[in-house]
This record gives sequence, C-alpha cells and structure tokens, in this order.
Amino acid sequence: MRSPVLLALFHPLNMFMIGIIIFAGLFSAWWLAPVGIVFWIMMVVTVSRDRALRFNYEMQQREPLAQRFQRYFDRIERSQVSVFNALSSAPSRVSKALQPVQIELGKLTQETYALCQRMSALENFRVVAQSQSDLSTDLTHINQVIQATEDLQLRHDYEASRQALQERLVKLQAVSTQLDRVEAQLLGLANEMNGMVTEIVRLQAAGADTAATYVPGLVMRLQRETEQLKVFEQEATRL
Repeated sequence: MRSPVLLALFHPLNMFMIGIIIFAGLFSAWWLAPVGIVFWIMMVVTVSRDRALRFNYEMQQREPLAQRFQRYFDRIERSQVSVFNALSSAPSRVSKALQPVQIELGKLTQETYALCQRMSALENFRVVAQSQSDLSTDLTHINQVIQATEDLQLRHDYEASRQALQERLVKLQAVSTQLDRVEAQLLGLANEMNGMVTEIVRLQAAGADTAATYVPGLVMRLQRETEQLKVFEQEATRL
C-alpha cells in the first residue's frame, strides 16, 4: 500500500490542481503559478495528514504474526478499529473528549504488535526445535549408553552431550512457559478490549461532559496494560 504522502500526491484532485498550475504557467498568467503551487502543497499536506488514511496505512504495514498470536492480535486490532470508527462519526466535542483514550489505545495496540512479533520469533524457534528432534528420547538414549558402557572416554563424551541436551531442554521449557504466559495475557487483553469498546460507545452516546469524567480512568487502564506488555517483552529478551 502506498504511503499517505504518495496517496496525497497522486490524489485525483491534487493531480488536477497541478495540471491547472502547469497550464496557467505556460499559456496564461505565469505569475499565478507560484500561488497555485502554494495551494497545491497545502492540499497535499491536508490529504496526507488525513487520520483515516494514516490509520489504514499503519494497519497495512503490519506483517503477519505466528498463528498462535495472530488471532488474539486481530481481536485487539478490531477493537481499535471499532473505537476509531465510533469516534470518527461522533460529535466533535465527544470525539475531542475521548481522544486521549484513542491515543492510548493506539499505543497499546502498537505495543501488543511489537510483543507478538517478538513472541512469533520465539514460537517459530520452538516449533522448529521440537520438530527437528525428540529431545526427551535422545536424553533417554544417552542415559542408557552411559549406564551400559565401561569405556571412560565414551562415557565422558556422552556426559558432555547429556549436559548440552539438558541445557537445551531447560531453554525450551523456559520459552514454552513464556509463550504460554503471553498467550494468556493476550487472551485477557482481547477480552478487556471488547468490554472497553462497549464502554466507549456508551460514553459516546452519553455526551462530552459525561465522557470527560471517565477518560482519566480509561487512560490509566490502558497505560497499565501497555506497561504489562512491556514487562513481558523485557522478559523475552532474557530468554
């Protein structure tokens, strides 16, 4: 998908405007061309800053995640879209009152995506590691060889292999545990977002003054969720 700037440059109205400017400069009042260019630049900037355009572009830029996490992120992203659409059609005072919530929701969605990206890499590593070999079976075989052999060098070699294998098992178990924790966190967050969308829609109907009184609490809830995700991401870097 083209960036908002490119979409603005090739917008039919803006293309038509630049055509008029060129025509005026070549065949009519050339001194109007600079004025026209200023207006054209203003039109391009206006289109490129369109919130809906930038919002859609941001979503299109997100790459697919591991299926394990994609389904949860899709639910969270749909909640963001629902809030965006609801506030886009709301009266200006209501939309302005709830704008801090929309901003924090955008930060939370982006942080969720960043965490899911990192966890997708770990999930792919786990799947590949488990598919390439059966570590438990290998460990059992090594233990049997160590018990049966009387060759000291062979025993030493197998003991070194056992230690390396045990370290891999511990590492994989830590990764699996972390992935399970993140999945549980995403499930809870997806459910939380569904409830929050309902609450925001209710506040939209209640009016700007009522909505404004609930905004600080909603913002704090979103910020707590974002901080929790950052903790999970920091833990993932240590695996």
